[in-house]
Amino acid sequence: MRSSQGVVVTEDPDSENVSSPAEVGSPGSVSNERLSQQVDALQQQVIGHGLHLAMMKCAESLEMRQAFADVVSARVAKGMSEGLKHGVEHGHAQLTVESLEAYDPEAKAKFAATLQSLKDLKFPMLDQLEGLKDAPMDVIMAALYLESDTGGDAP
Repeated sequence: MRSSQGVVVTEDPDSENVSSPAEVGSPGSVSNERLSQQVDALQQQVIGHGLHLAMMKCAESLEMRQAFADVVSARVAKGMSEGLKHGVEHGHAQLTVESLEAYDPEAKAKFAATLQSLKDLKFPMLDQLEGLKDAPMDVIMAALYLESDTGGDAP
């Protein structure tokens, strides 16, 4: 079979070959590999945007913010106590670490307890997203919009 330009055209609809030499390398031709890369990149952008919205939605929870602040504070205290202990043990043999006011011998246990509290925190949004796992992407994204979002991009 010949096209209107006199070029032989393939009859195989599943063929990945271009039917015209003029199409090869033209700005309009897109290879399957390049198209696949573009789809992957767009999927990553959507996933990234969704994760960003999910994190911001979690941050709206006062309980979540307080638990996170407690963990950060406990970790700082633990690090300070470890640093003081290390400095006393390796620098000043005449001092005992317990004699330092800033040293907290229970800092490690306090950090572990606050971290466990954060892990035990319930996130209703995660339950909601679990229920939407088979839903279309637009429904999932609509569920992620923030209560405080008053911008023009809110559904």
